[in-house]
Amino acid sequence: MVDAEINIIAKRQYNTIILSGIGIAILFYPVVSYLAYSKDMLPLMRLFISRVAMWATLPLLYQYAHKVEDRPFLIWKETPKSIYFYIASIAVLSLTIFWADKISNIPGLLGFKDNYKTMKYWHNLLKENMPMNILTCVTAGVTEELITRGYIYPRLCLLFKSPAWPMVISALIFSLMHLGYGNLSECIFTFIFGLSCALFYHRFHNIQALIIFHFMYDMIVSF
Repeated sequence: MVDAEINIIAKRQYNTIILSGIGIAILFYPVVSYLAYSKDMLPLMRLFISRVAMWATLPLLYQYAHKVEDRPFLIWKETPKSIYFYIASIAVLSLTIFWADKISNIPGLLGFKDNYKTMKYWHNLLKENMPMNILTCVTAGVTEELITRGYIYPRLCLLFKSPAWPMVISALIFSLMHLGYGNLSECIFTFIFGLSCALFYHRFHNIQALIIFHFMYDMIVSF
């Protein structure tokens, strides 16, 4: 009976450590960004601060993984792949994103009037500032993949017996990260995007291909 209680306590502590790390991954950069903002701050400066906060999340999670969790930042070891793997991966991921875009437009086809004002505003602003545009695309490709797929998703897999719920939850987290655009189609698109990337990472344990693809996609759509 005592051993069973000890195991329950140990399991709760184990889950708390994992959930706390996931909480840091989700909340650190938006909270830091919010605290650093001021009312008279220029939009590009606000964006720059948020990008810096996202980069700062990575070393924080790295230290948390090693010092608190006592495991590597990337639980799943990267497996070496050939150049053909990366080419094929980008092609397949591009195809899934093509269909994600089609699905995300369904509410509009059914008469739902979405709000693209915020998205268009940032898109036009970044087109006029190429250095910030590149920084934004690099930041999204590297930090979003390392945080949501590299860090969060495998740890969710430690909490669930099936990978299905971790895929859905990590995709939902990824979608909520883009909630600031304020439109339904973007939330649907990023959810499917996150679901596809989580499935890919679960199958191949290769975060590099996802980073490359994510960066390339953002660069293409930013022009």
